[in-house]
Amino acid sequence: MKKIFSLILIVSVALFATNTATAQKFGHIDLQTIINNLPDTKAAQTAFENEGKKFDEQLQTMSLEYQNKVQAYQENMQLADAAPEKWSAAIRQDKEAEIMQLQERIQRFQENAQQSLQQKRQELYAPILEKVDNAVKKVAVAGNYIYVFDKNNVLFINTALSTDLTDAVKKELGM
Repeated sequence: MKKIFSLILIVSVALFATNTATAQKFGHIDLQTIINNLPDTKAAQTAFENEGKKFDEQLQTMSLEYQNKVQAYQENMQLADAAPEKWSAAIRQDKEAEIMQLQERIQRFQENAQQSLQQKRQELYAPILEKVDNAVKKVAVAGNYIYVFDKNNVLFINTALSTDLTDAVKKELGM
């Protein structure tokens, strides 16, 4: 009985050691390099930059309008100082309110533009990230890797004990 128990124990330990050795397969990739070198990324970046330029142009137009109104207000205030009857308090208050409304509109526009650009970036890059994620998963499953780390987001990685799968993922992506 002791011999059978010992034999079962030895076989179990050997199987566990074999399973553990194969289960401890680690890989790493350089995700940023993969993403940056995808043709899809270049197209997404161009589309994102074009969207940003549209917002910049609109903001420049609004800023120019704001500067012109402030300059006109200041010039009229100087004239009003010389001839107070030309600009009443009501007109001055109206002009000040107009300038403040424009300033608030510019601020809202900047906030909305920033949100819109973040949304656009997410919209443009989501398919790219999904494509890379699928390729990483495919390479990892094919190579029986349990973990694949992005080497740029890990505090330490011993590359001697981990396989670099960057080229395999690039190949999977057709790069």
